[in-house]
Amino acid sequence: MLRYPSRRAQSYLVRQIGKRAASSETRAGGGAGIGNVHHQLFPTDDNRLFRHVAQPRTVSVIGAPMTYGQPFVGTDRGPELLRESGLLKDLSSLGWHVEDIPDLDFDAICAEAAKNSSACSVSPNAKHSLQVGAGCSALADLVESKLRLGRFPLILGGDHSIGIGSLAGILRAKPQTGVIWVDAHADLNVPTVSESGNMHGMPLGLMIKELIADRRIIPGLEWMEDESKDGSGPPRLPPDSLVYVGLRDIDQAERRFIKQLGIKAFTMYDIDHLGIGRVMDLALEHLMKNNPDRPLHLSYDIDAVDPVHAPATGTAVRGGLTWREAHFVAEYVVKTGSLASAEIVEVNHTLSDGDGANDTVELGHNLVNALCGESIL
Repeated sequence: MLRYPSRRAQSYLVRQIGKRAASSETRAGGGAGIGNVHHQLFPTDDNRLFRHVAQPRTVSVIGAPMTYGQPFVGTDRGPELLRESGLLKDLSSLGWHVEDIPDLDFDAICAEAAKNSSACSVSPNAKHSLQVGAGCSALADLVESKLRLGRFPLILGGDHSIGIGSLAGILRAKPQTGVIWVDAHADLNVPTVSESGNMHGMPLGLMIKELIADRRIIPGLEWMEDESKDGSGPPRLPPDSLVYVGLRDIDQAERRFIKQLGIKAFTMYDIDHLGIGRVMDLALEHLMKNNPDRPLHLSYDIDAVDPVHAPATGTAVRGGLTWREAHFVAEYVVKTGSLASAEIVEVNHTLSDGDGANDTVELGHNLVNALCGESIL
């Protein structure tokens, strides 16, 4: 069951975020506080970046307002709030041609899927699988089509169950893609072991063949076993093509899977011990050592960041990335030149009061800027 904050609380938060967005372009430095420092936007002048994207470089902004993968309403406003914060203007300032695609109509897509359901088509431990599956099928087709056109898919969530669709589309178009998963959680569950049944904790588990051999057993995910257009088979992610950054809240079964499959994982302990620079060196070395030219996808869950900086998210966990560490992760991956797609998820303005909601949206916006090439020098 989805949990709704009061109507009064939602209205207040929307008004406050609107005020922050409306005033963001007019704010300038002049005070000592953190929130009133003017932020200047500079594009990179390194033409070696984004080498998998055709010229002229076009970013396809895809809104994926999914909320069925977890129990809270509000994640469906993420794409809208990021756009309202001035994101599209910033992408243009960074030198991108911007293709702003209307949000996928998950209300209609998911309602149709639910209408066609029956008692026997409901998976007992993959909640709302019909709705999540239908929405992710549409997202996968769209992401795949944009990659085949040489564009850079930038997916705005939505909860992290959209990763099922993002990864399926990416791996159909570019099966050699390496994945950097920046998240407090491993998202490596499958229905047989999930402690909650929430599908935002399953996108990676559902892509790894060693964990689920046939996804047709989950109602709504039958399409995931369809052959790719180029005949390369259903989309799958090899365990050695995945790296975690920022883990700190992992289920028991996920711990076992990570060890059994040899998945490269950097927890917050590793970041504390080695520093974020060394962690990212090792992460990219792992993904690129056998194929230095492979494309990369970065999936960024805002809950990877410490809730001091990003409180407005559904599964916040203390002890996360600092503001600068969070940006460094994005900046470092961009510097490889191999980033070919990205997504940001789990921004939920209803789950924090006032400035906490505003700050989370603003951080999400800034991380997207970093993923699209914003440069200090």
